[in-house]
Amino acid sequence: MALIDLMTGLHMPMEVLDEVTRVKVTAWLDEYKKAIALLEDFGFTVGRFTVSMGILPEIHTSITGSIENIHEDALRKLMDERQAEPLLVSMLKALITLRHFWEHIELKLKSVTINVTLGVPPKIAVEAH
Repeated sequence: MALIDLMTGLHMPMEVLDEVTRVKVTAWLDEYKKAIALLEDFGFTVGRFTVSMGILPEIHTSITGSIENIHEDALRKLMDERQAEPLLVSMLKALITLRHFWEHIELKLKSVTINVTLGVPPKIAVEAH
């Protein structure tokens, strides 16, 4: 009997968690769509888009461009204008950080990829190649 009570108790929070996740992922997708449009102005394009289903769904995507197109002044201005869009601001901060490291160690690499995971929690990683 205790096992049935435990399973019944878990069912409701999972439904609530599923709804919260769906709402949050949908909001991130809306923000991601806006971010892509802005990054396209800097020569970036979407490289891949993958949906993973599990207890919590995730979206994995990559956006690729040229390191030479990372202009800190323009990106910081965009960050100031779009402070209410945390996904975009985080992506721009990651690009600026990568550009600083790239310049500091004088890498010969030319391309950059932003790997974004939209899920709980979201994650952003950038790589030069």
